[in-house]
Amino acid sequence: MQKICLFLSGLLMGSLLFAQESASYQRPPKMLEDLLLAPPTPTISIDDKANFMLVMERSQYPDVEELAQPELRIAGLRINPRNFGPSRSNYITNFKIKNIKTGKEMQVIGLPANLKGGSPTWNPAQTKIAFSNTLNDRIDLYEVDVKTAMAKKVNKRALNLALGNYRYLDNTTLMYEVTLAAATAAPKEPIAPAGPIIQENLGKEAPSRTYQDLIKNPYDETLFAFYATTQPVMNKAGVETNFGKPGIYTTISASPDHKYFMLRQIQKPFSYLVPVNGFPSTILITDAKAVVIKKLATLPSSETAPSGFDNVQDVP
Repeated sequence: MQKICLFLSGLLMGSLLFAQESASYQRPPKMLEDLLLAPPTPTISIDDKANFMLVMERSQYPDVEELAQPELRIAGLRINPRNFGPSRSNYITNFKIKNIKTGKEMQVIGLPANLKGGSPTWNPAQTKIAFSNTLNDRIDLYEVDVKTAMAKKVNKRALNLALGNYRYLDNTTLMYEVTLAAATAAPKEPIAPAGPIIQENLGKEAPSRTYQDLIKNPYDETLFAFYATTQPVMNKAGVETNFGKPGIYTTISASPDHKYFMLRQIQKPFSYLVPVNGFPSTILITDAKAVVIKKLATLPSSETAPSGFDNVQDVP
């Protein structure tokens, strides 16, 4: 009897191992697959003079690899902690440029393999287009020459798009934010918290909306500071020059003549009740070398803002 039990156990273990080894993702019948995975209608962007059209092809769904990426939900953001970018996005998979007057369409050459392109932006003269490409461990910036349909990578340091963006300052100068450290340098979660989480309302009543993915503890604060702190840079002809000092910036905008900049920089304490756009911040006016000319405003947390979408705080 014991031998029979051992024999049956062996058969069962063997069948389980076989089932585990043969398990894989299955594909639906071709008719259904063609229907579900039919490429969506491309989106387009046309220059101001209606000379050229940028044609952007997208995948209908994120792939399994993209969905399997880690996701950090913090301060109202959803970040991929491996590459300092937004998580689980629907990327552009191909670019083409069409000459509207002649009808000729050109495939953009020089695109990275397995392109995961971000939102493109035109330079003021509309002769070049910049877009991001997301990899598993970093984000790069590419530039396309509209007339030749040639693309090339222009950044040296990895971009940080957790809060940042990329934009043209003039026809040849790009501005963007870069990471300060590798993702592997992210702070480790302590085994035990340093103390209890205490929040106080010092006698001031205020309505409070409910938001998701907020900061919940001191470790979240540390993580947010790590992933959101960036170094702004200017890129001219492939040369990256630091602009100012590292910080957590939600807005960096230039005056029309590019002699002045307005920066919105997040300050501590980070809120546990509102997302990042409601954190305390300072509005600065600087010159083109990032020297502060004036502190325009110091904005408090929006925790005490009056309810109603048409109401604002009593601050500049």
